[in-house]
Formats: sequence, C-alpha cells, structure tokens
Amino acid sequence: MTRHPVKVLVLAVAAVLVGTTAGAQAPRKPKVALVMAGSVSDKGFTEGAYNGLMRVKEELGLETAFSENVARADMVTAFRDYATRGFDVIVGHGFPTADALARVAGEFPKQYFLNTYGGISGKNIAVLDCRWEDLFHVMGHLTGLMTKNGKVGIVGGWEAPGIRLQVESFRRGVLEARPSADVQVIYTGTFYDAVKGKEAARALIGQGVDILAHMADQSGLGVIEAARENKLMAVGYFQDQRKLAPELVVSSAVIRSGDMIFLKVKEIMDGKFEAGRFVYGLKEGVLQVGPYGDFVPPAVRAKIDGMVADIKSGKLQIPPMDMNELMKMKIRKL
Repeated sequence: MTRHPVKVLVLAVAAVLVGTTAGAQAPRKPKVALVMAGSVSDKGFTEGAYNGLMRVKEELGLETAFSENVARADMVTAFRDYATRGFDVIVGHGFPTADALARVAGEFPKQYFLNTYGGISGKNIAVLDCRWEDLFHVMGHLTGLMTKNGKVGIVGGWEAPGIRLQVESFRRGVLEARPSADVQVIYTGTFYDAVKGKEAARALIGQGVDILAHMADQSGLGVIEAARENKLMAVGYFQDQRKLAPELVVSSAVIRSGDMIFLKVKEIMDGKFEAGRFVYGLKEGVLQVGPYGDFVPPAVRAKIDGMVADIKSGKLQIPPMDMNELMKMKIRKL
C-alpha cells in the first residue's frame, strides 16, 4: 500500500475497546456503522461498501449497522446518531459523506472515522483512496482493443474530481490502444438515476459508438441496459457486471471498497490506527480488471494481463494527472 504522509494518531485504542463489567475491565469488541448516499442494491459502488461491512460482521464477529440512501442534508444527523449510540468505528462511503463525517468526527475525538474517496483530514479520520489512473488506463486500453469501428462512448456521473480522473484516464487508455479512436463523453450529473444514464447512452449510440463504458454507479445501470437493447459491447463499473448482460460486457473496472474498509477496521481491532490518507491500487488487489466476457480474444486478454502485471511490478508506470488542469477541461453534460 502506498501511503501519503500521515500524522500518527496517539490515542489509547484500548480505552475505546474496553468496557467495564461488575467493577472489572473486560474486552469489548468495537461496533461499526456505515453511512451511504446510495442504495445497497445498486450492483456497484454502494453495494461494494455494504459487502465490506458484511465481511466485518461475519469474519470479525462485530456488531454492525448501516444507513443507505442518506440525503446530504441528513448526513450529519446520521453520523452523530451512530456516534452518540456508542459505535466505535463510523464509516462514510464516498465523497458526498466527507464533510458531514469530518464535522461529527471533531465532536467525538475518541471514536474512529473512516471515509472513502473524500478530501478531508482529522486526528481521528482515515481516508481510503485509490490510484485511479492505473485501473482506468488499462480498462480504456482494453476498450480500444475491442472496439470495431473506433467509436467509444463514456457516461460519467457527477463531474467531481475523482470521476473526471477516471473518465480521462479511460479516454487516454483508449487512445493509446487506438490513436485514431473517437471517444465521446457525457456526464449525467447524478449517480442515482438509471433513466438519465440510459438517456445519455442513447445519445452516444446515436453518434455511432459500438462500445459503452460508465463511471456512473446506479445511473450506469441504464447505460448497460441501453447497450443490451442495442446489442452493443459494454464495460462495467465497480463490481463484476457481466451478469447484467453476460453476452456483451467485455469486463468491469472492479474497485473493492469493502476490502479497504475491512482492512482498516481490522487494524483498529488490533490496536493500530493512523490518521491520514491511504492509497490503494492494482498491486494491493483493491483495484482489479474484472473477469472477461467469453467473447474477448485470448490475445487481448494476454495483452491486458501483461499490462496489469507490469504495473504491479513497477515496470509500467502510468503518470499521475494534474487535477487542477483536469478540472478546467470543458465537459459535456446531459
């Protein structure tokens, strides 16, 4: 795991994880809560975090709780409720939860707060992030090898920095594999509307694309549905989405958010905690090229598998992007 500089949190973990029974101290397992903006049935982003929580429950034997479909206006209340109820580790999944989590973390300095993909910091906050360039460059390269007419469509969700980075990394990967490719991108402005995702996909289909990719979570379900209806190839997102259209999904950009959450909770159980930002990638297995569709040629599979191996070994390095320049780029919105 690659670490950014972090400030070591000097807290007595035992004080949090030890309870008092009949005048004598007895170890108490931590309780873990998860707050999510999306639905656990989204087949992607949110479901992955929920799976991680279930792994915490089943493998570590901890008491867990979760809240899904939490509106931004209600997030402070959700986090504060869990903290007040004595949950020791409280997780906010995704950057929409970050500001509310940071606010409540400041109010409860003896409890631990984890956030995925946010831009926050605090003495009792660990942010779990990924090196998106590596995975999405590879997925774009795969798409460039698979397109027949050289026209590729990408549907993004919110035009947030992380999503823009994923989209642009994917676009550059396509062009590396096929320099003459025409890559068109539309942002829906939401992660939670499959109808808008399908509308964006249809607009791209009208421009002649023969393969669709999405970085749009629940909205992306509409993208894959449009691909299925039009018998076009598709690239899944966050989880293996071949089951949505097994005859058409080339592969999926798999991000195992739940693994990051599980590993951090286990560290807390072991009496270890560091505040700061922790970045995971292909090498750690958090980012993965998902299983290939049966129709993907062996030569293409070998090429992509080789790229992944070279990134893991350090032989191939995908340059990081300048986020300031990336955010200045004009985008097309639905």
